[in-house]
Amino acid sequence: MPDPTAPAEARVERIGPHLELAAAQRLTGTGGARAGRRLLSAAAMHGLDVSLMWGAMDRTGRTPRVRQVCLAVPGAGRTAMVMLSGPDPSCGTPAEQRADRVACTNLACRYVGRERTPPVKLAQALPEPAENWAIEALDAAGFVHVGELEYLRRPLPGPSLGRAPAGDWPPGVEVRNVRDLTEAGPDRAALIEAMERSYIDTLDCPELCGLRETQDVLESHRATGQWSPDLWWVVVRDGQPAGCLLLTHCPEQSSVELVYLGLSPELRGKGLARRLLSMGLSRVLALTASHVSCAVDTRNVPALHLYRSLGFVRVTSRIGMVRPL
Repeated sequence: MPDPTAPAEARVERIGPHLELAAAQRLTGTGGARAGRRLLSAAAMHGLDVSLMWGAMDRTGRTPRVRQVCLAVPGAGRTAMVMLSGPDPSCGTPAEQRADRVACTNLACRYVGRERTPPVKLAQALPEPAENWAIEALDAAGFVHVGELEYLRRPLPGPSLGRAPAGDWPPGVEVRNVRDLTEAGPDRAALIEAMERSYIDTLDCPELCGLRETQDVLESHRATGQWSPDLWWVVVRDGQPAGCLLLTHCPEQSSVELVYLGLSPELRGKGLARRLLSMGLSRVLALTASHVSCAVDTRNVPALHLYRSLGFVRVTSRIGMVRPL
């Protein structure tokens, strides 16, 4: 076993090619070499950089052993998803394993936030509620909780939506498709303003507000699935952007994702969100997809009520955790 008196970071190193399979095995848990190979194969298929793994090593034996691993997966909008290896009694006491995970996470975040180009601005993690080993390590590594996310799904075509009142909006309210998201395009500026207005007094992960520039959030939304302007709408009230509905087709998962739905405070509580979402759902019926999915903060009771009333059911939940870099 490694020297227990040595700082945990002293045992951590960036995983090289010769240790990628061993590190992948630790990330996949009890799946063994086959599961590790599947992870590496999937990473290569999707263009994930497996060199962004940091491992706590035991080099006291004849061959090096990977005790704990952190993989950082950079994404759009200057974010990175963090994945951690799970418990293994042969890798030390729970306290030692936690210290190793924290050290791996700190070094991974330090690299992608300072040395990688372009630098990551926000690290994210989505442990399951029962994964206390991950939550404790992320807490110790400086991640903050931004809410418990409930993942919902609605089959397509699913329950009847009733009348989807496209073009039949309250006085002063207009709903139009987003077309031009180039830097100088008017739609980009309008959508960013609409998103920022919808963040005011939001019940959906309010801790995230201000941690990233809205243009980075927009890029994250746009990178989800196959973006189509036909499924993005901006809500305008008296000529001012005041909300949006963003849907994205994800053919690989045979799904449509409700990426974001938000309204400014003056438009809430008027039934507009229901009408807007009903319109959007009616537009995706022609797509090759089996269901619509979304995630919502469990504290956002009005949104949960809306989704469930339109046929969404709970699939699972995750703990949202982030660390500004």
